[in-house]
Parts: sequence; C-alpha cells; structure tokens
Amino acid sequence: MGSPVFLIWIVLIGAMFYFMMIRPQKRARAQQSDMLQHLQPGAQVRTTAQIMGTIVEVGDDWAIVETTPGTRIKFGKPAIVGIIMEDEAEAEEPGQDAPTPGGIGDAPHDAPDAEAPAAQDAVPAQDAAERAGKAESGSAAEDGSADASEEVKDAEPAKS
Repeated sequence: MGSPVFLIWIVLIGAMFYFMMIRPQKRARAQQSDMLQHLQPGAQVRTTAQIMGTIVEVGDDWAIVETTPGTRIKFGKPAIVGIIMEDEAEAEEPGQDAPTPGGIGDAPHDAPDAEAPAAQDAVPAQDAAERAGKAESGSAAEDGSADASEEVKDAEPAKS
C-alpha cells in the first residue's frame, strides 16, 4: 500500500483542484455579494435574463429595475449579475441609423427577388397559350388527356 509517489500525486491533484476550481468560485461569489450589497438607485444593471435597466429602488433582497420609461420590474438581488459601466452602455447601444439584422421590414434571406416572380409568371402564360392553341386544333377529349400526361411528366423528378 505504501508508495509515497501515490500520496504525492493525490496531494498535487487536490491542490490543483483547489486552485483551479474552488478558489476562483469563492472569489466570484465574494465579488457578486459585494456588488449586490452596494447597489444604489441610478446604477445601470444587467440581469440573468439579460434584461438591462436602471435601478430605481433597492430593498434588503430585491431591487426595482426600470427597463424603459414607465416599465418597472421587481427582481430578487441574486438575479442581478452585473453593473453596466457608462462606457459599456454606449458601446452596446447601436446608432439610430444603423440597420438591425432581422429587424421588422427586412426581407427574409431566402426570399426571391422582385424579378423572379415576373419570370415565373411568364412560363405559365406560355403554357396557357400553348394549351389554347392545342384546344383550337384538336378535340377537347384528346387535349385534356394530353394536358394531364404533360402535367404528370412535369411533376415527376428528373432521372439521371
């Protein structure tokens, strides 16, 4: 049972685990609790749900955050994950004339161009003209069967 090398390895792994996992978590918890104790009205904050706003009122274990003028939400203090500094807030707000990707009024990426529907409309018009020409030259029964077979052929996938 007695290899001192084995004992040294266990101690080294334990120390590494402490310095890489436990100590940083303790430090982060201490910073979070310190930040929550020093919350003041007027501070810009971010919540766990990534809702950003301004602290309006602070209680023992809650804070009221105003997200937009007139919209106030009461959060538990642990839901507040950070204070937004003024320079960060300016960097996060996009300019008013900058386009928002995927915003209202944007065309979907896979939407056809304006010219494509006009080109697609031309093909059915030609088919209708051809069918009208066949109807004039042949009987209605032959024309109906020919149109049906053409439509089936068009519906089948091409084989290579």
